[in-house]
Amino acid sequence: MKDFDRLIEIVDILRSEKGCAWDRSRTLEDLRGYLLEETYELVDALQEKKQEQVKEELGDVFLLLVFIIKMFKEDNLFSVEEVLQAINAKLISRHPHVFAGKKVKNKDEIVAKWVKAKAREKKRKNLSQRLPKSAPALLLASLFYKELRYLGRDDCVFEVREKIRKSAADLDGSGRDGPVLLELILECACLASLSGIDLENDLRQELHSRAKALNYK
Repeated sequence: MKDFDRLIEIVDILRSEKGCAWDRSRTLEDLRGYLLEETYELVDALQEKKQEQVKEELGDVFLLLVFIIKMFKEDNLFSVEEVLQAINAKLISRHPHVFAGKKVKNKDEIVAKWVKAKAREKKRKNLSQRLPKSAPALLLASLFYKELRYLGRDDCVFEVREKIRKSAADLDGSGRDGPVLLELILECACLASLSGIDLENDLRQELHSRAKALNYK
């Protein structure tokens, strides 16, 4: 696409000797921080349904992705073409019911096959390798319980409400509640996952809502 090619060209110029000293000095560590910041800004814009802001933040994320690929290309590791070829191949291989005529019963079976295919491709030995190490803990909990359901290993989440009541009753305020409190948080995250509640985003919104009602005096 013409405009995408133009973005790649602009980044090439900025990183060249005749380009911008600041852009040339950026490192992958810098870009990791920028990417997190811009991604959160995009999430905010999507949440608030601000069309123009969404468009702007998408542009910022596109820029960072092209910038990151450029830095890997400078080290002769891979190019934008290889990135696009890889994602195209991945989408086709993980949708055999669309591109290879494989029959599936419903969307749950589609997701279950997708999860197992990803695990095989990435040679994952355990569920820990599925969870991104830098993600917020509540998001990790949501991913954890969602993955259990996809794998049909969710027998451990039955009767979670009773477990929550028991854990809450075990809290005594003695200063030694850490393990019990941690178990309670995990059980609540499990219940949220079962109920289709996005605990990470919903809790964030609730905190911001409460914070707006508290003024500094």
